[in-house]
Amino acid sequence: MRTAICLFTRNLRVHDNPVLRHAARADRVVPVFVFDEGVIRSDYMRPNRTAFLLDCLRDLKHALSELGAGLVVRTGNPAAEVTRLADEVDASEVH
Repeated sequence: MRTAICLFTRNLRVHDNPVLRHAARADRVVPVFVFDEGVIRSDYMRPNRTAFLLDCLRDLKHALSELGAGLVVRTGNPAAEVTRLADEVDASEVH
């Protein structure tokens, strides 16, 4: 069974997401979003941006649940967290 990780970064939508579409070719898809510690600690993350991001993630989680999937949420270095998750779920591809 092929497992693919779908890393959500900027496009937090399901209906028109090319990354999710490509990942869905696998037998199993593990959607993930990583809160990048570098971005979180920067001046970029103002309260209004944080609130908007959290709202978008709630919407994404709901849309994925309607498709029968969950959303893995991690915090840290995205490359390290995705690598760790790939090992955990025995993923053969990351999109």
